[in-house]
Amino acid sequence: MQSSSRHITAWNVAVNAVMAGCKPEYMPLLIAMVKTMNGTDFRTPLLSTHGWVPYCIINGPMARQLGIDNGQGQINETANMRIGRFMNLAIINMMGLYIKTNRMGTFGYPMAWCLLEDDAACQRIGWEPRHVQQGMGINESAVTVTSALLWGNNMAISTQNPQKMMELIAWDCAERGQQALGSGGKQTTPRTILITEPLARNLAQAYSSLDILEDSLIVRSRRPVKERAFANLYANTGGPKDDRYNMNQYTRYIAQEEGGEYTATAPWYDRSESTIQTIATMKKGETVFIITGDTARNKVQVMPGGGYSTVKVQVPSDWNELTQAKGYEPIESFYLNEGEHDLPTEVSTINKDNVPVIQQGTMLINQGKGRMNIFDAAGKLVGSTTSTFNLRQLPIGVYMVRVAGVKGASKVVKSH
Repeated sequence: MQSSSRHITAWNVAVNAVMAGCKPEYMPLLIAMVKTMNGTDFRTPLLSTHGWVPYCIINGPMARQLGIDNGQGQINETANMRIGRFMNLAIINMMGLYIKTNRMGTFGYPMAWCLLEDDAACQRIGWEPRHVQQGMGINESAVTVTSALLWGNNMAISTQNPQKMMELIAWDCAERGQQALGSGGKQTTPRTILITEPLARNLAQAYSSLDILEDSLIVRSRRPVKERAFANLYANTGGPKDDRYNMNQYTRYIAQEEGGEYTATAPWYDRSESTIQTIATMKKGETVFIITGDTARNKVQVMPGGGYSTVKVQVPSDWNELTQAKGYEPIESFYLNEGEHDLPTEVSTINKDNVPVIQQGTMLINQGKGRMNIFDAAGKLVGSTTSTFNLRQLPIGVYMVRVAGVKGASKVVKSH
């Protein structure tokens, strides 16, 4: 381990795994995670006085086989929490980073957490999951480690207009830079953007790939030069600068040093000018999009943070034999079809009964003012949204759809 000059073996990984409460079958994932921790882009921010909180993103069939969660509340699910605890212990016991010694966050750190990308949702949408973007196969498993400067402040997007969705995310990116107001030495910073499947599906109507979406965000997330200059002049980590510059001087300096250009005024700025001088807040290749989370919500969460390190998980040759002895299905049962995207699913809606819901393929679209609720045959609530719901996430069966404030129900049959 480069940060501590410690020789790490499988025994070290196993000891920390036991202390974290991890199951033995998590070992391939944990070994891959430890390997990723040698990445310079991951290690360097953890030494800062800012609270760079490490976390991991898992892709592939092994995580699905082992029951690691990618739904609502996932980082608090038992399996995810155990892996997060392991990461926290590994940072101390393997990387050799200790509070008040070489891990110097001014106010400390929350615990590390674990996310799982919904690879199947990516296929349904037509976007590539993280590990495929890194050159791996859809049915290989991978662990990515990175860090974040905030958590939990997500946005519920209500519009159905993909361009406005993109603009809202761009605004969020422009407002959330490294070191609070974006006053740090770097004008751009890596960002992880968590997107729920319903929102991603709507975005994909206008942005057929994540590469195209990132390009659009880079253009739209530019920030007024004066905002950047104010933050960097009066909150500069390199020390005081207002003893040498006034605001006008420093604004000119930032415009020159950071590529100030006159660009179209973003719709969220209350300005009469059609163009204003701006600087970039995003850089090509620094953004990671993860499709995950509550499938009944149109949510997005932008997390500025540190760089990324991704490693492929090595699957033992006798993996199925080992896991089947513990009651798991073969890993092949969790494979996705190579190159498969939006496969047809037969869904028919009958007994409309004046419910303000229309159907487009497998999507139910709420046109009413109240919340749309989906119940299974036993009357259990299985989905709730104010906008759209994808029936792909439900098993075969009969469902009733109701909209708050509207009498009647719509019967939906999903046959396969």
